[in-house]
Amino acid sequence: MRAILSIIAFASFALALSSCSLIGTALSLGVAKLQFGCLPQGTLIDTLEGPVAIETLKSGDMVIGFDGGPVQINQIHQYREDPASSRYVTIHFKNRSTVSASPRHRINGVPAATLRVGDVCGSFTVSRVESLHGVARSFDLLTEDRGYRIGGVPVNSMIEEMSGR
Repeated sequence: MRAILSIIAFASFALALSSCSLIGTALSLGVAKLQFGCLPQGTLIDTLEGPVAIETLKSGDMVIGFDGGPVQINQIHQYREDPASSRYVTIHFKNRSTVSASPRHRINGVPAATLRVGDVCGSFTVSRVESLHGVARSFDLLTEDRGYRIGGVPVNSMIEEMSGR
């Protein structure tokens, strides 16, 4: 009887968890996070008070949004990465801004891995692209608009795309 109750409790927990579309997607697909990725710990997000490390932000905080105005953070997602296998890229721009992201994370609508020297993201020109390894934790923010800014560069939130919305 105890085993049956445990199974019922687990099934109820899994059903409740799957009502959160991102968690449900991660549970059902298992690889959703691996396909999309995020931003490494230590990434400085533009806020009204200046750059702030992504891991210190909370839901409700104000950041500079994708479109350049102040927006509120609705959700923050955090992921554990395998430092031995994590593959990220760091994009350097001519204005001296840098954005480190997983290969599929979009910078001004363009997947990071596809950016090359000379490409233009909005008004920002790519000056160098480097590989980044050893990421142990990554994050993403869901804001009131399409994303947020890093060093003035518009960066897309990938949360809704990861959840299949």
